[in-house]
Amino acid sequence: MSFMTPFISICIPTYKRTHLLKKLLDSIRIQTFKDVEILVNDNSPDDSVEGLLSNYPDLNIQYVKNEPVVSAVENGIKVMQRAKGEWIKLVHDDDWFATPDALNHFADAAKISGKDFIFSAFTYVELETRKEEYHHLSGEHATMLNESVQSLFYLNVIGHPSVVMHKNYPGIEYDPSFNWVLDIDFYMRYLDRHPGYHYIDERLVNIGKGPTQESYKYYKNSTVEIPEYFRLLEKYDPSLSVKNKYVFWLVWNMVKRYKIKNEADVRKLGYDGAMPAALQRVIQCQKNIPGLVLKQTPWSKKLMERCFKSF
Repeated sequence: MSFMTPFISICIPTYKRTHLLKKLLDSIRIQTFKDVEILVNDNSPDDSVEGLLSNYPDLNIQYVKNEPVVSAVENGIKVMQRAKGEWIKLVHDDDWFATPDALNHFADAAKISGKDFIFSAFTYVELETRKEEYHHLSGEHATMLNESVQSLFYLNVIGHPSVVMHKNYPGIEYDPSFNWVLDIDFYMRYLDRHPGYHYIDERLVNIGKGPTQESYKYYKNSTVEIPEYFRLLEKYDPSLSVKNKYVFWLVWNMVKRYKIKNEADVRKLGYDGAMPAALQRVIQCQKNIPGLVLKQTPWSKKLMERCFKSF
């Protein structure tokens, strides 16, 4: 263990779910790579997390209880702000390392890749059924990411923040005004400032999935997705939707998924900013396409490409 600057800061925002946090801490305890500091910020209304941490004196966990309680996103920001390591490894309390050498793989990549942003393959694990779903960066998805970091508007091919490790640079933080798109916003801003990434094609992290998760209530929620995606686009440039095919595809999919017929429909869902430049064109393109055709992904993609090329 380094007594100066640790190589990796493992940052854990947590809330009350000690049975899940225990799984994460157990996976950290058996890691072969030891040059780390472990930081926990606790949003719990009770002392359950602090009580659990007393069982891990060997990990030298630096614990802070948030008083007052902050939002889930702010909890993650606060724990990352405390990091002194060269690299930051944010891990949410319902995720855990898949193998004892997982951190060693991340550390090796940090030392030899020359990149400031690293992510790995991962496994989604249903917390109730234990069903597993494996995720790798396919060749097609790597091509998308290499072509344009804005492809993340269309599809987050990187994945959950717990699969990422990045160099500890000041001034790049998660945006607390977002809930659903905060990860892709952070990834795009980080990669814009520090281009390039290193991908580890091994499943080093398990991502827990279940109805108790904060993100569960945002998934395919029109009053969350439309305002957040369109506000994120406004933050960058609303005209990106006619310049970048991946951003155009985002608008296409939002209009299709939520049956948007006009700007008034968007306003009803809670978005009050500048409309994406492609919105009216997408609405017109989809107007006379039968719903059954739009639901078929291959056909929808072909029609989407045709509509984009018509600008």
